[in-house]
Amino acid sequence: MQLALVQELVGMYVARIVDEIIPGETGAARLQQIGLFTLIFVLEQNGEPITADRLVEITHQSKSAVQKQLQKLEDVDVIERRQALNKSGRGRAFHLFVKHNEKTKKLLKALGTARSRRKNR
Repeated sequence: MQLALVQELVGMYVARIVDEIIPGETGAARLQQIGLFTLIFVLEQNGEPITADRLVEITHQSKSAVQKQLQKLEDVDVIERRQALNKSGRGRAFHLFVKHNEKTKKLLKALGTARSRRKNR
């Protein structure tokens, strides 16, 4: 049950990425967006802070390429950037988060309920 909910949740986001038609965009760019979104989703579930620099480090892509695809993910409303303190605590950085809508919030609530039931067994 839990896996099916996760698949449905990720599927909702991927559909939003794929359904948004951006003139002149290549299939490779769309796949990069799906890959970056999936990476953000997984890192967020692990409780790790996610920044563009961290994604550059993980993917070995140029900062400009990552930033370009992140902007497209923001445009289709699947991620958001929030200001936070940087590692040293002196400056600001932007952390990336999966952006939820009402449908995804319901699925997350169902996933939390399924987890609780499993732990109580």
